[in-house]
Order: sequence, then structure tokens, then C-alpha cells
Amino acid sequence: MSQIKFSLCSVVLGLVSAVMLMADEFRFERRADWNTWTFPQGTLVFGGAGDISLSRIDKDIDAVANAREFVHEVKSSKQPRPGGVHVVGSSPETGDNIIDGRTDTWWSPDPDNVLEDWFIEVDLGRLVLAKNVRLIFPDTLGVQPFRQFSVYVNDGGRSVASKDVFKFSRVGSPTEPNLERVLEYELETIWPGASTGENLVTGDTLDYRMTQYVRFVAEEHQPGAALALIEVETVGDNALLGTVSRGGGVRGGADVGNLEGIVDGDKNTGWTISGTADWIDEGHWFEIDMGATYWIDKAFFYISRYRRMMGNFEITTSDGTQATGLTSERVRSNLDFLHMSLVDNTPSPPRRIFELNFPPRKVRYTFFRRMNVDKCSQCLLTTMTDFLLFGEGYMAEVVMESDFIDLGGTKSIRRLSWEADLPAGTFVEIRSQTGDEFIFENKFYNKNGIEISENQWNKLPKSQKQEIEVLQRRGTDWSGWSQVYDYPEEMFLSPSPRSFVQLQVKVGNHDPTVTPTLRNIVLHFDSALISGGVTSRILPREVDFDSLQTFRYVLTPIFHSGDQGFDRMSIRTPFPVEDVEVRVGGKEVVPAAVVMIGDSLQVDLPALVRRDSVEVKFDTRIHANATPFEGWISVVGEDMQQGVQPAAQHAATVFVPSVADAGVLIRQVEVTPLVSPNGDGVNDEGAIRFVLAKVEEAVPEVSIYDLSGRQVRVVAPGVDGYGWDGRDDTGRLLPPGAYLCQIKLAADIGDEREHRIVNLAY
Repeated sequence: MSQIKFSLCSVVLGLVSAVMLMADEFRFERRADWNTWTFPQGTLVFGGAGDISLSRIDKDIDAVANAREFVHEVKSSKQPRPGGVHVVGSSPETGDNIIDGRTDTWWSPDPDNVLEDWFIEVDLGRLVLAKNVRLIFPDTLGVQPFRQFSVYVNDGGRSVASKDVFKFSRVGSPTEPNLERVLEYELETIWPGASTGENLVTGDTLDYRMTQYVRFVAEEHQPGAALALIEVETVGDNALLGTVSRGGGVRGGADVGNLEGIVDGDKNTGWTISGTADWIDEGHWFEIDMGATYWIDKAFFYISRYRRMMGNFEITTSDGTQATGLTSERVRSNLDFLHMSLVDNTPSPPRRIFELNFPPRKVRYTFFRRMNVDKCSQCLLTTMTDFLLFGEGYMAEVVMESDFIDLGGTKSIRRLSWEADLPAGTFVEIRSQTGDEFIFENKFYNKNGIEISENQWNKLPKSQKQEIEVLQRRGTDWSGWSQVYDYPEEMFLSPSPRSFVQLQVKVGNHDPTVTPTLRNIVLHFDSALISGGVTSRILPREVDFDSLQTFRYVLTPIFHSGDQGFDRMSIRTPFPVEDVEVRVGGKEVVPAAVVMIGDSLQVDLPALVRRDSVEVKFDTRIHANATPFEGWISVVGEDMQQGVQPAAQHAATVFVPSVADAGVLIRQVEVTPLVSPNGDGVNDEGAIRFVLAKVEEAVPEVSIYDLSGRQVRVVAPGVDGYGWDGRDDTGRLLPPGAYLCQIKLAADIGDEREHRIVNLAY
């Protein structure tokens, strides 16, 4: 049997723009198309042409302008009530004019009504941090500004827990008869406290006030007086509002039934904790998932005045990035959290209102834990009523997923294309997954929406139960999410042919002042090259670590009448391969081409394969346990590619038992013991060689230390690996003597170091 040898080379793979006959497309480019996707509510903006961009949050907004968008619970009705004009004592038919944003419409009390009815009240729909209340009177002949009046505010807290009764505080009133068309009343909160902590505002006065209701009351019977607008300038949009509707939520260790009260913008709901034991044991913690990632630079929360003090606490945030390195089970999610503040709230007097300001950061998760409660004699019982987060700019990151896309039968998906505007600092990341099978699960609910068993549901009368809800879940043959597509018109990265596709799109930025715009996504597919699919297996299935091993990779197509066939194979390998042999239908053939393209071995066959199996024999090494050998078939000169499935579970996976059983990550370490950089060509540079097990994607750090423990050189990898020439980081030759070579590796499964002595002589 002859062997075909070749030199490994680097090749740039380009896409061929030939149009396939019978090609088809599945397009997403209209608002109706995107509405079939799932994504956090309120995080995306849809343009008139069907394009998608990120929504934003802002500072210094008028909370009256969008008051109707917010709803909250009331005691007087079973239905939540939206914000807007809450109550009008006189001329209710014109009340909405004060929130319509126009100065040419107004509210004017009926002169025939008593003065006690000359009032109007605005409900902002949620708790805000109001900086000022602005009154705008009409600038029209025959209509006068109110001369005498008072402005009151309330933070939404009820005076009586069971009734919608509120106590208002006056925040403004003319000191003499008013003739101005625009008046503005600044708001503030005075709350002294000796607390300290990073990013904590420690002053006694805050330039805003918690507000939900604004009440205007005329104090003089003045026919012809009118009010055009009430505006309430606030700190900004509270990013936590809508947390639950976006698919996020709050979890915690205590009073779990009331955790959502932290993020609902309602002063009457809250989270209560008690006790002085360890914060984990007592459950004195919570974690908020906003359902999407925002740029945040301010946090605020309030402890009910009717309860005791909070004690010390720590706040950290995460953008959702998974933690790396050695991790263990913990209360906080296994995410990479960034410290925000550790507040010492034990000095007297402690604070009940907390504001923290910090440089903008990406935030999706916020973790809060109470600490050192045993040192706080007044910390037995605490209620937090509201937690608020503020920022400015476009959303930092939003993830959206398509429904299952039915291709109308088994199809070979050639490529995925899209159009997007990507200003500097923005990104669009697209992934795909494919499959053929689904699992259907029935859910049963009573009329109140409570899930029950099928047996219980069958016993209920029709009026007491809801229709059966059928959930469609991915079957076991689904591929899982692909890697991110690098560029439009890229080859499809998930296994194909398949009948169903699902797409995931992540849109975001690294700068809150810019947003990407996604215009469309298109799947390009055809009838499959091999309509029955292609399976793969590899032998042997177990090998030794880092041994040069000969593998046999076998493709078995299932052909049907009319299949086009294939003449190119691609196999993803962990390392470049050496000797390659090819058989088609059991007979040896000479390939038209054999080349490594990136991490894949590409073999071009001498003719189209339309009925036979194909076997490729090659040599390579394996360092990681459970290494999969993924495969694709295609036709030379065409941009159509079909994925290969393992013939059985793990049929195309190679195992390295010695790696699975041992915990050593850095292996086969060899370091030249003597380095003599004197230019004689002998050991002028010492070689540092090693092999990594399990974690080829990790980047090792090689350093040289003197015997005092001082790092003198960080060794960069060269063409032939790592080598040390006896010099320090500045290029200066070091004095003769013994040095320590350290090889350090930080990986998900842990950190590891190896050390060797190197002697330097001249």
C-alpha cells in the first residue's frame, strides 16, 4: 500500500459565489419575522424597514412623559392601574392635558366648582428619584397662570396598609402672587449618616426625593386660570423596572415570596430579613437578574423607616460572563462578579438611604449580601423596599432566539448571511443549532393558572381548568450552539442536512454611545448532497497521551436516488496530521489534494462519491480526553457543505484515559539545565519544552526568577516554542548563577505550576 505524503501549509479558505440550482432561502427582515423570536421586552428598537437596534436608558428624564407605560397594584381594584392623571377634582375632561406634552392645551377648573375641588394629581406609575417639579402655564391671551397654589408629592407609600390613602408633603408654593409662565421647584432629601464605603455618597443631602404622586392644589378662586403641563425631572430611567417581564428575576435566601418587591418600583412592597447569624445561614442575600445587560453607573436603595438598621453589606455586579479558574458551589451564581462596594453601616448614626456612584460598567446581575450582623445590636429586623439602578446610553447586550425554523424537510444548509451596520465598538454575534427530533410535553393548569397533574386536571369540570399547554423541546439529536459566525456569507457551522434550525443572536456594544443595527438574516439551503445523511466513526477510540497514533476515520453515506454525491472531506483534528491514506469503497485511491486548513484536514477525492463509504487514515497526536473528530462533506468548486453525524454516541470521539484519571496539566517538562550565551553556538539559548493536557486552549506563562524570588524575564513563545537566552526583560545579560524557570497555567479546572532549575554560565 503506497503512502501519500505532503507538507503542511497554511491556506486561506474562500467562499465560491456559484449559485446552486434549486436553492432556497429563509429570511428574517421584517418586524413580523422578528416577532416570532424571543427576546427581553423593551430592549430592542424596530425600525420601519424591519431593522433592529438597541434601546437605551437615559438620565434627567421627565417621568410624566411615559407615566402611562407603568402599572402598579392598588387596593381599590383587583386590576393593576397605569400611571397618568390619577384624580381630578374639577373639569376631569381636561385633566389629561397636563401630561400630553403640549403647551397649547390645558386643565382649567370650572369656575362654578368650589375651591376645594380645584386640584389635580398625577401618578408617575412607579417610584422615581425626582430632582424637580416643573409647572408650565399656558402662554395664551385670556388664560392666566394660577396666582396662588401649592405643590405636594408622595413617594407612593400608603398611610393605611389596606387602603389607597396617601400622605403628601408640600414642596412648593409662591411666596407672592405668581405671574410667571414657568415655575420649577427643586427637591432634595436630607438624611445624615456616618456610614462609609467605596463609591458611597456620604453627604447629608441628596439632590432628589423619592416620588410617585404629584398633587397641584389651587389656593385662590381665579376664573380663567389654567395649567398646561406638569413635568417631573428625575435622576433617570430605573433599569430594574421590568426585570421580571424581561425574563429575569430575583432569587434570595429569605422572605423569598417578597423578593420581587425589591425591583417593582412600589414603595409598599419590600423584602424583610431578621436574625444575627451568618448571612448564608440566615439567607441575608439576594441576586437580581435583569434579563439583559445595561450600562450602569449609579445604585440606590432604601431601608424602611419603620424597621431597624441594615448593618454592613457588600454589593457586586456581573455582566453574565462565566467565572474562570477553580470554582466551587456557592450561593452566588457561578459568574465573574465585579466588586462595587463594601459599606460599613455600623457607625452612629447609620444610614437608611444609600446612593453609590461609580464608573459605567456592564451589569446584568447584582448580588447583595448583608454582613457582620452580630456586631449590630439594632439589626434584628430590616426591610428593604426598593433597589434602583441607573445608567445612560444604549443597552450593553441583548440576546434573542428564533423559534424552531422548519425547512420543509431534510435540507443541506449552505451558508448563513446577514446585513448589519456595525459602528466602532459594536458587535452582532450569531450562532446556530440544528436537529430533526422534538420532545413534546403536556402541561396542565387549573383556571387560576396553577400547574396540576394530568389526573387532577381530568377530574376538574371544564369551567375549572385551562386548555392543555403543549411544550415543544429539542430532542437528543440536536447539535447545541455553534461557534460564533465570523463574517456574513460564511459556511453554515452546524450539522447539516437537518429539518430544523434555531438561531441565536447577541447584539451589543463596548461603548454606550453607539448601537449596532441588524437589517436581516438569511439561511441559504438546498436539497442535501446525501439526503439520507452521512455518519462517521473513528478507530481506535482510546489512545495514550501525546503518542503519535494512526487513526482510521470512516464516513458512511446513506444515498437516495438523485443525490449529488461529494468529492471533498474535511475533518477537524486536534493537531496537524502526518501520513494520509484514502480508500473509497475499500479500494485505495490517490487524492486530488490533501491540505491542512486551519485546524481541519481537507481531502479532495479524485471523483464524486455516489454510493461508497470513504476511509481516511492519518497520524496525529491527542492531549485532551474526549476529543471529537468532526467532519463535513462538500463538492469542490461549490459553496455547499453537509455536516457528518457520529454513527453512535461518541463513535467519532477519542478518549485518553491517562488524562481523565490524572490531574496533572503540565506534562513532559524538559528544560536545558545549562545556558551559556557566549556565542559559541552551544547552548546559547536554553530550550523550555512541555505539553499541556486537557487544556490546549489555555495560554501558559513561562517566567525566569532569580533565587531571591524576583521575576527577571517573561519568556515569549517563538517559532520553535519557548527559549531563554540568559537576558532579562530589558535585554541585559544576567550574571552567572542558578535561576528558576516557572511554567504557570491557569485553566477552568484549576491552576498549576512547574519549576525547573537553570544554570547560567559564560
